[in-house]
Amino acid sequence: MREVRIWFSKVGLSRYISHLDLMRTMTRAIRRAKLPLWYTEGFNPHPYLAFALPLSLGMESECESMDIRIEGEMTNDEVRARLSSVMPEGIDIKEVTDPVMDPKVIALGRFEIYFETDDPDSLSKSISEMLSRDELIVQKLGKKGHRKIMKDINLIDFIKEYSTAPSENGLVLTVLLPAGSKENINPDLLAKRISEETGCSYNLKRSALFNEKLEIFR
Repeated sequence: MREVRIWFSKVGLSRYISHLDLMRTMTRAIRRAKLPLWYTEGFNPHPYLAFALPLSLGMESECESMDIRIEGEMTNDEVRARLSSVMPEGIDIKEVTDPVMDPKVIALGRFEIYFETDDPDSLSKSISEMLSRDELIVQKLGKKGHRKIMKDINLIDFIKEYSTAPSENGLVLTVLLPAGSKENINPDLLAKRISEETGCSYNLKRSALFNEKLEIFR
């Protein structure tokens, strides 16, 4: 038995597949691909599937990963070929590798926020002005004891770096934010705040995950 890491993208309409439904989709695809899965022992055996960092509903991604355990001598290339032939539209198997890092090391994510605008230069200036402020307050769901509460946070404190560039339909803001089990800032909080001030609609994409040393998660 050995563990393999399956890298895939999730774009288009597939971004509206919830994490629970994604698990079901992947389980069905693995069975159709007839991979030699390793099953847990016990009264109710089930295949081992582990996703590095579940994606928020409605967000696209080019860097999703799922770990499975297989038996036998099947190569990573054959696992990729078999899975690629049975995946639904919008989910593309990019590669299959041996795991290098534990998902627990994930600390940062690079996100791309695509804004629709006819004047990308003006929007870029507006975003730069917003992100140069001392404060950019939004509300984030948190906990107080056992209760869930809404609390104010200053997004400026969490933005590690950012850049803007023209895109096909407007402007893309690329931003590095905390992403992991210790600290996590949903980029939708930033995108919504910018949208409220500029009136521009947007789409989100996760393009990479990193550890604290800014080494890409592998």
